[in-house]
Amino acid sequence: MKHFDIAKWTEFVRNSVGEAERAAMQAHLASGCRRCRQTAELLSKVAAAARRLSQVQVPDYALRCARAIFLLQQPEKVQILPRIAARLLYDSFREPLPAGVRTQQRLSRQALYQAGDYWLDFRLENESGTSRVTLIGQIQHGEHPGKRLEGVPILLVSGKQVLGRAVSNSLGEFQMEYAPTKRLRLYVPMRWAGKRIELPLNHYAGERQESKRKARKGSGRRNGRGRPSADKPKVIALEQQDSGKQKRKTTERTR
Repeated sequence: MKHFDIAKWTEFVRNSVGEAERAAMQAHLASGCRRCRQTAELLSKVAAAARRLSQVQVPDYALRCARAIFLLQQPEKVQILPRIAARLLYDSFREPLPAGVRTQQRLSRQALYQAGDYWLDFRLENESGTSRVTLIGQIQHGEHPGKRLEGVPILLVSGKQVLGRAVSNSLGEFQMEYAPTKRLRLYVPMRWAGKRIELPLNHYAGERQESKRKARKGSGRRNGRGRPSADKPKVIALEQQDSGKQKRKTTERTR
C-alpha cells in the first residue's frame, strides 16, 4: 500500500492537487489507511482554523502596539569595545612570604592593575588539595574613588567560552569560583566608557608551577649525588694543600 507524506496531505486539504492525484488520495483513504486518515483530519482542522483567522479584522491600535513592542525588543547591536591597556602595579607573588605563612594550607595571591582611569584589585585563593580557585576583586575609579561602579559585568573567559560571570555591587566588589584551564582571561566591559578591561590569568598558575619546579630541582641538587657546585673549590683546595705537603717532605729528604 502506497502512503502519502504530510506535504501531499497539506496540498490535499488546501485543494491544490490535480484531479487524478486527488482521486488516488481519496481512494487511499477509502481503503482504510488509519495513519493517513488521522493526518488528513488534523490538517483539515488546521486549514479551517487558518481560514477563520483570516477573516478577523485586527484593529489599527493593536497593530501599532505590536509594531512598537517589536521595535523595543530588537536585539542589541553587537559592539566590539576597544581594550584599555592594563599595567601591573603590585603582585604579592613577587614578594617573599613571611616564615609563618609558608606552611599555610591556603594559597593566596593578590594583584593590582591600572587600566586608564580605573583600578582593578583582585585576589586568588586556592585551598590545598582542591582544584577550585576563588576570585575576589574590586573595580574603582582612580580619579574619583567615591564614584560607584555598581552593576558592572565581570566575565571569566576561556577562548570563546564563558566559565563564570558576576556583577559588581555598590562598592565595585565581585566574587566567583572557577576551575583553572587554558587561555583564561578576566573580561570587564564598560559600555558607559566605550571600552573594556581584559587581563590574562594563566600566567599566575604558570609562575607558581615554575617556582615549585625550581624549588624541587634545587632540593635535588643539595641531596644525594647532586651536591652544590660551591663544594667543589673546597675539595680542590684540600687536594692542592695535601700535594704541597708531600712536595715539601720530598725536598727535605733530598737535602
